[in-house]
Amino acid sequence: MRNTATVAAFEEAFAEFVGARFAVSCVNGTATLHTALVALGVRPGDTVAVPCITMASTTIAVLHAGASPEFVDVNPETWLMQRTSSAYTIPVSLFGLCSPHRYSSHSIDDAAQTLRKHGASAFTSYSFQASKIISTGEGGMLVTDSLEMATKAREFGSLGYRMDAKQPRIDSATLKSPTFNRHHSLGWNYRMAPVVAAEGLKQLEKAEQLLAERKEAADLYGMAISGCSWMRPQGVPDGWKHDNWCFAVALESKELWPPFVESICRHGGERPYACWRVTYQEPAFRHLASDGTCPSAESLQPRLVQFQTNNIRSAEKNADAVRKAIKEIG
Repeated sequence: MRNTATVAAFEEAFAEFVGARFAVSCVNGTATLHTALVALGVRPGDTVAVPCITMASTTIAVLHAGASPEFVDVNPETWLMQRTSSAYTIPVSLFGLCSPHRYSSHSIDDAAQTLRKHGASAFTSYSFQASKIISTGEGGMLVTDSLEMATKAREFGSLGYRMDAKQPRIDSATLKSPTFNRHHSLGWNYRMAPVVAAEGLKQLEKAEQLLAERKEAADLYGMAISGCSWMRPQGVPDGWKHDNWCFAVALESKELWPPFVESICRHGGERPYACWRVTYQEPAFRHLASDGTCPSAESLQPRLVQFQTNNIRSAEKNADAVRKAIKEIG
C-alpha cells in the first residue's frame, strides 16, 4: 500500500469496527481530544466538564483549546464522572467501563481505555498508546457520524489544509502547483504515520481476541479478591460493558495501600499501579481548582490499586500474589 492508502485503510476498518461513518486518525489520544474540541467550536472562555480521576490528557486537551476545565466528581460505585448539565462534556470510560448513557451532541466520549462502539456523542476518541487494548506505541482515532464534524477535524489535524473527511493526505501533484493555497485555517500537524497505521491494521484484525484476553486476566483478579472484606472492585451496573483495560480495586482505607502492595511484591507479583492523582491536585493544575472540589474522588484516589490485564501469564502470577497478600494481611 502507498502511505496514504495505509492510513485510509486503517481509518475505514476502524470506523466499521466501532460502527461510525467517519474516522480521522491522529498522532495520539490527546491530539484527538484537542481536535474534537476545536471541531465542536470550543473557544477560549468556554467551559468543558471533565472527570477529575483520569489521565490528565483530558484536561490538557481542554487547555490546548484555550477553554477552562470544570472538574466533576465521580460516582462512588462506578468511579465514572457524574452526569452534568454543562454545554460541553468529556466523559471517560475509566479503566474500560463503558457507560450506556446517551450524551449530548456537544459531548466527546473519551474511550481511550476501551474499544467501545461509537454512540450518540459528537465524537468518540480512542488511544493506541502502548498500554491500550490496541497498542501501536502511540496513535489515536477520532470517529463521528457527522460529515461536517469529520471534515473540520480532518482539516484541523492536517495543518489547516482544505481536506475531505476521508482524505488522510493531499495529493502530491496538487501540492506542486505554485499557486496552491495550503492553509485555509490554523491547524496542527496531528497526522498519523503510515507505519503506525499498518500496525493498527494488524492488531484490529484480532481485536476481539485482545478483548477476550483482557477479560480472562480480569477474571483471574476477580477470583483472587473474592471474599475479601477490605477491598472492592469497580462497580459494573447491569447492562454496562467493561473492556478491562485494567482491573482496579478500592481498598477500605488508604493506610492499607503500602502493606498490600509490598506484600504482593514479596509474594512474587509485579508492583501494581496507583491511580493518577486527582487532576487538580497535580502541581501543574493546582490553580484550576481547590481541594474539596470533588470530595468523592479525593477520598477514592489514594485507595485505588490497578492491576495490568495485557498479559495472561503475568496476570496469573499477580493474581496468585494478590491472593497470598490478602491472606497475609488478614
